[in-house]
Amino acid sequence: MNLAPSPDQTEIAASTAGFLAKELPISRVRELAADPRSAVIDEETWSRCADLGWLALSLPEEQGGVGLGLPEEVMLFRELGRGLAPGPFRSSVLGARVAALAGETSLAEEIASGNRRVGMDLGGVAIDARPGDLLLRVEENGGTLSVVVDAEPTPGVDPCTRFSRVTTTGTVVQIEGPALMDRARVLAAAELLGIIEAICDMSAAYAQTRTQFGKAIGSFQAVKHRCADMAIASYATVGQVFQAALLVEAGAPDAAFHASSAYVLAVNGARTSAADNIQNHGGIGYTWEHDAHLYLKRAFLLERLLGPQRNSYRAILAPERHEF
Repeated sequence: MNLAPSPDQTEIAASTAGFLAKELPISRVRELAADPRSAVIDEETWSRCADLGWLALSLPEEQGGVGLGLPEEVMLFRELGRGLAPGPFRSSVLGARVAALAGETSLAEEIASGNRRVGMDLGGVAIDARPGDLLLRVEENGGTLSVVVDAEPTPGVDPCTRFSRVTTTGTVVQIEGPALMDRARVLAAAELLGIIEAICDMSAAYAQTRTQFGKAIGSFQAVKHRCADMAIASYATVGQVFQAALLVEAGAPDAAFHASSAYVLAVNGARTSAADNIQNHGGIGYTWEHDAHLYLKRAFLLERLLGPQRNSYRAILAPERHEF
């Protein structure tokens, strides 16, 4: 199995990174997040992202999609995580797939074109949901879409994500089977991988320029070991995420095991790396003005995005035997 990205997949990542750096740098994300009652991504930018095909990469062409697959979506979400991109990307991508699998082609096209956003139900609270939007609920054995009637803002851990308590209508679309949860875990793992890589670069750069006692702090054992641990977390996660993407896309019998393994590995790596990144930056790393805390908070959100972690561990422990 070749886990190396193809030139086309690499181009997806490069174009995504370039767009985010120009149109949605973290300074702009902070501006959008400053008003807690507004959307964290404006309509014009959201439409441009949809026009680039970000919401439709894996949808079949006959349903308004690009006709690619989960590995290409992984390349996209890796960059979205690295750039702390705001907005309901993951829920809209998954929501379009729910609609497509249910045979609701017009709804899938509406979501993929950016004309209909999809928020996500976390159980008692929703993220990135507005009145009139759809709301996605991902479960271990399927998923549903409903319509948001009312959304009352509520505080949340991630300032770049909108949290609310919502009222919805009945189920509009429903599908069954574990494939949706597997896909959701892989996409969340890809975002977390991007976070690990971003904060590894951030810590390494700071360790080379910040001096203490006449030496760069990267020469001190405690600091360089933390940076090395971040790099190892990145290297360990990237292979598992890419393998899981290929197996989930192929509908392999052990897809759930690999998707859950990628998610757990990415969650643990991002949580530890984000905390170590703040430690490496010392006093400045704890300030609101520094970006380190934004990565930590996004990692906390993604850790709780798909329900209790014990569910992922159950999927890992479920098979009696694995074939490699």
